[in-house]
Amino acid sequence: MSVAEYFPPIPEAPAAQCCKCLRATSAPVAVRYVETGSGPGIPLYACPHCAPSVPAGPHWDDVIRNP
Repeated sequence: MSVAEYFPPIPEAPAAQCCKCLRATSAPVAVRYVETGSGPGIPLYACPHCAPSVPAGPHWDDVIRNP
């Protein structure tokens, strides 16, 4: 066996954008779930620092924009 087989690459942590501070976080916390007109709903994530201060939702200002 080679060294690479003993130490496989570690996958990257999942990243998401915080819905409050808009920074990328590698430890996202799902804080809201926004229903869509068709298809599955979309979860909104917050960083661990902002998660306690995000109120329950969805709210009227939750807008989902397609990139």
